[in-house]
Amino acid sequence: MESDVLRELYEKYHQKAYLYVLSLCRDRETAEDIVSEGFEKAFLTVEGCPEGFFWWLLRVCRNLWLDTLRKQKHQGGEMPEEIPVPEDALSGVLQKEENRRLYTAMNRLSPADRELLIWHYFGGLSIRQMAGLRGISETAVKTALFRARARLKQKLGGEKP
Repeated sequence: MESDVLRELYEKYHQKAYLYVLSLCRDRETAEDIVSEGFEKAFLTVEGCPEGFFWWLLRVCRNLWLDTLRKQKHQGGEMPEEIPVPEDALSGVLQKEENRRLYTAMNRLSPADRELLIWHYFGGLSIRQMAGLRGISETAVKTALFRARARLKQKLGGEKP
């Protein structure tokens, strides 16, 4: 790809990718490292068309984060139980009090549920895109998303799923 195209892709997607990775790893420095490495790998491996670049970048970053977790576990560190959703990613979506309630409820969900909800509602990914990132069928994503929403509703004080 041309350097102008690469620069444009970086400027367009860096902040979104950073917020996504920050929501996974909870550490700004680690998130920046993962996003930087993710852009490098995505630039080298995406096959010519920038249309699918963002989704490829998210997949690369997610895999790098999982690699980081495996290394931490192998080195004696523990894998985090909770993966937070940064309040910055939620601001403007809900009023401040609702924001805190949602943040708390999201943290009580499993990492898989939290990730799907972040992708769909805050990242704007379609069912098809999430299926591609997860490597599962669209039907499986729909089912998982339905269940994640039900569990979130329950955490927010709604009915049990």
